[in-house]
Amino acid sequence: MKNLAELLRAEGFSGPVHSEEPMSRYCSLKVGGKADLVAIPETLQDLRTLFDAFEGRDISWMILGSGTNVFFPESGFGGCVIRLGRGFADVEEINETTMEAGAAAGTAGIVAKTARMGLTGFEFAAGIPGTIGGAVRMNAGAGGGEMAGPVMAIQVVAEGITSWIERKDLDFRYRRLALPADAVITRVRIGFSLDSPEAVDRRIGEMLARKKAGQPLGLPSAGCWFVNPEGDNAGRLIEAAGLKGLTVGGAQVSDVHANFLVNIGGATAGDFEALAGMVKAAVLEKFEVGLKEEVKIVY
Repeated sequence: MKNLAELLRAEGFSGPVHSEEPMSRYCSLKVGGKADLVAIPETLQDLRTLFDAFEGRDISWMILGSGTNVFFPESGFGGCVIRLGRGFADVEEINETTMEAGAAAGTAGIVAKTARMGLTGFEFAAGIPGTIGGAVRMNAGAGGGEMAGPVMAIQVVAEGITSWIERKDLDFRYRRLALPADAVITRVRIGFSLDSPEAVDRRIGEMLARKKAGQPLGLPSAGCWFVNPEGDNAGRLIEAAGLKGLTVGGAQVSDVHANFLVNIGGATAGDFEALAGMVKAAVLEKFEVGLKEEVKIVY
């Protein structure tokens, strides 16, 4: 990967490139082994340069947002992690009810902007961490809303070609957007409705208050670890199995919300793998329900 880093710099790649980079620095859970390479493109041309460099080489790669719903094992990632830089973090007002945001723009910043402008339809995103690109890719949601609602279109780079995909052609599903594996979201167009800033701000405040009361916001986590089984709730099952507070090393089943696995200090990726396995085994034994990860596990 050292040769690839040198090639990128020689080809004019403008963003940072890091070799043997610990992924614990890039993920909210604060654990994970090293990636062979982390490349942070600042422009569309940087992305094209990256993919041109991959051409003809057997290189695994993945896109990473803010790392708020991702788990890297101790073995890390044998390839290149791409994390969009600040050049993809702008937020632009298209008209009085439409915004376009670079995929690296923080979801929280967009929520705050809607409050100032009196735009409704995005309050559900209050408290959803990470970038708008990552939130759209996983169709993040809360409080009865999800990204499938306000998203009007996305810009993607795939096979070196930049294009827009309109909402009618987007296949949103529960906690994911079905896109080709090589498609990188670079920009998102979002539509809202007009309301008073006071009313929007009040609803955002209510959403944040509910999250603060019901989620372990003070400890590193990756959000909800498991997908809710059809017709049930993963947190309820885990709590009913008596697993709140279950601890392996520095990893713990939160005593605030049982579907959150939190880092109480000094945890390793192995701690979380062991803890998640124990939770799945206990729920399967007690309720005959097989829990599936909502957190993206990187292999």
